[in-house]
Amino acid sequence: MYPSLTISAQGGINSLMASNWFNIPASLFGNVIGGLTQPIFQRRRLKTQYDLAKIEREKSVIRFRGQVLMAVKEVSDALIKIEKLERQRNKADQRTEILSQATQNADLLFKNGMANYLEVILARSSVLQSELQSAELKRDQLNATVELYRSIGGGWQ
Repeated sequence: MYPSLTISAQGGINSLMASNWFNIPASLFGNVIGGLTQPIFQRRRLKTQYDLAKIEREKSVIRFRGQVLMAVKEVSDALIKIEKLERQRNKADQRTEILSQATQNADLLFKNGMANYLEVILARSSVLQSELQSAELKRDQLNATVELYRSIGGGWQ
């Protein structure tokens, strides 16, 4: 954007004769004036290019910030999902233990003749369903852990 003064061999050769100093096509002063005035005439174009470069830089910064925010969101979501699944799995495990005790109680009641076998089967079925739910939650938790590794940049692909 600023004028520049360049000294070249052509200007030096042409300036040997004083009569060529002011001949515009190949004169010393013609080259100097052209080098000094060219940025002035092209100032708008240079300023526009500069402004465009600044805008492109800002767009890149905004894209980068967006990507960082998206990465933080993905990691945060994965951590929260893992934590919630852990709590759900703990509750499912507790429920399984309680239902196992209920199955033992139903067995004792059946042996003593105070309950029928259908109650024992229902208690065992409840334990099985609870164990299946606990296994599904464990699977979901492991999948969420894999998603966490992917979101922080890990992974095999």
